[in-house]
Amino acid sequence: MSDAMQKVVAINCAVNIVLAWTSIIGNTLVLHAVWKTPTLRSPSMFLLCGLALSDLAVGAVAQPLFIANDLIALYPQSETPIHVPLFLNIYNMLGFSLCGISLCTVAAISVDRMIAIQKSLEYPSIVTIPRVTRLLVTIWTACVILASTQLWHQKSLLILMGTVICVCLCLSTISHIKIYKTVRHHRNAIQIQLQAVESNTGNANNMSGLKKSAFNAFIVFLVLIICYCPYLVVYLISSFYSFNDFLGRSVASTIVFTNSTLNPFLYCWRLSEIREVVLRTCRKLVCCI
Repeated sequence: MSDAMQKVVAINCAVNIVLAWTSIIGNTLVLHAVWKTPTLRSPSMFLLCGLALSDLAVGAVAQPLFIANDLIALYPQSETPIHVPLFLNIYNMLGFSLCGISLCTVAAISVDRMIAIQKSLEYPSIVTIPRVTRLLVTIWTACVILASTQLWHQKSLLILMGTVICVCLCLSTISHIKIYKTVRHHRNAIQIQLQAVESNTGNANNMSGLKKSAFNAFIVFLVLIICYCPYLVVYLISSFYSFNDFLGRSVASTIVFTNSTLNPFLYCWRLSEIREVVLRTCRKLVCCI
């Protein structure tokens, strides 16, 4: 590895240390806000907490392993006591499983918002906290099992990973398209029935809140896509062309990890209930210090 590449890797590791701590603190504050506020304990918030928990795991587990992996690469393998192939397998398994969990949870959030808008009256009976909890446990278990296939069959992992990515992206995209069509139809219906304003006020206010929550879900989905695209591009190029993609994957992985750092800021920006509790908690922590 050249001196220039070593400097880039070292800087990248330093950036990841900052991102990891920011992700840990930010997602912990979000989880604490929901835990301490009973009014926030809804099925949709539980899904958001599932995403925050996976982002917390990225900052607390995946990024430290990533930093260690890059630092190991700076030195000859003969000089390090770590069994590099085994370490890489463990790191890749955890990384793939956490990325899969994030993708699946974002897809679940998109579907949840679609159901809330398309079947607002039946939504409370369709989407419940026990069902959401079982769904999150299933997602975590399935992603860990699928990611573990790389320990004995790399090709199977690639096929499964590609399938999961396609299914999650299709579910999220279809959900947001249906949400857009439903919202547009509702807006046109409201304009036609302007004479019945009083009878439609409550329904309009309810739809306005649902539209806002759907837009929030779309922002989370869009930011995830933007952060994951560079890694996907590097991965596809390296699959077709033979070259040393270590630096490209390293930088692209950092962009993926940035998603876990950005999400808490998105929640606080778009959700005033979480923002108020987080700010109140931060003030208490500052006063204690």
